[in-house]
Amino acid sequence: MLRKKKTALVISLALGVLLIATTAFADITNKSGYDQLKESIKQTAEICSTQLDSFTFEASMVLKDNGNVLLSENSVSKYDIMNNITENVNNRQQLNGRSYSYYSYSDKYTDIRKSGDSEEYYVTKYTEEKEPLKIDNPFTEDEAKDVERIIDALVGSLRDHVQVEELADGSKEFYGSLNEVQIPALINALTSLQLKQEFSYRNDYAFRLTQDIYVKGVGGSASFNSDGLLESILGTATISGKDAEGNIHELTVDILFRIFDVNSTEITKPDLTGKKVIEEEGVRKPYSEKLANPEKYIGPYKNDILIEKDGRFVKIGERKLEIIEFSNSQITGKYTEEYKDGYQEYEAEKLEFTFVGTFTNDDYRNASLEITDNSGRVQHGNIFIDEYRAKIELYLDRPYHHPLQYDSTFTPDLD
Repeated sequence: MLRKKKTALVISLALGVLLIATTAFADITNKSGYDQLKESIKQTAEICSTQLDSFTFEASMVLKDNGNVLLSENSVSKYDIMNNITENVNNRQQLNGRSYSYYSYSDKYTDIRKSGDSEEYYVTKYTEEKEPLKIDNPFTEDEAKDVERIIDALVGSLRDHVQVEELADGSKEFYGSLNEVQIPALINALTSLQLKQEFSYRNDYAFRLTQDIYVKGVGGSASFNSDGLLESILGTATISGKDAEGNIHELTVDILFRIFDVNSTEITKPDLTGKKVIEEEGVRKPYSEKLANPEKYIGPYKNDILIEKDGRFVKIGERKLEIIEFSNSQITGKYTEEYKDGYQEYEAEKLEFTFVGTFTNDDYRNASLEITDNSGRVQHGNIFIDEYRAKIELYLDRPYHHPLQYDSTFTPDLD
């Protein structure tokens, strides 16, 4: 199950690099390198979702400011489709010393999870065999064609800047770069707007980009084997900008995707002998794509609005979420905020909206939302039904301008 990550800046930068670097891939042939690249990526998604017995996928990202690493992330996912086994290892490291890691293993009858430096392994056992492992193809989603049209429109004349080379064995290499003179003004404007917004909503960086933001350069390379399967994509971008004090920051982001050990990936179940194991009480039926009783989620939910005052956390109000209708195709609801007496100054940015979410691709727990709030701002988000914890996660792209921390987890209000 895919859930929306909270690292909005990382996602935005990653997508920006891929978008700009992808626009650079082109050659002057009967079919442009840009079109060949798109076809190869689509073909890879199709092969992975329908033809392979096993493979390993690695994704890495490094974000730097003036050469200092702000954030690095790496994830390695192994898929043994024939035997219905998966394994995932994720690691994240920040400049401030914070780190995060997560491990998961899944086979036909067992789930194993471990977070961070914890010595505890959480184990879930199932009474029935799980459904066959399914690899989703993102290009079959309803939004895929619309996204492709938007990217095509932004690409414009950039299709002629980089080359594609077909090697003797039938494999292909795409490579190229763009300097700041070649970057279209529209892409610079979009990059500037996005970074200003993202940095203004995050508190884990010591600076905010506010002015003179532009893309200095991008580059990339991609390799596909003779079967049309992606082997690697490397994208890099350099973005310059100034903070409010006029200090220059040069952000660089490097992204690498790899697919390897095709039809030879092996996954070994972790040996928990001597480990601290926490097993869920009893056993449960395996995950089912459809919710057996979605109507039970109809009703009110809430969480606390907190601030830090005099060195302590103080509750100043509550966020209210009401699920009005819920079926296996659609969810509707309303979000409001209530503040206690004495904290009226926070009501200036009080957030209220109604929403309608549609479940797609047989994912009946995760729906994308487009929201128009009480101030007229249009923003996007998604809602996730956490069946096992009996909670609802409501993620918003940018819910606040003030320093309140947004809590996405809502608990049933049963009082």
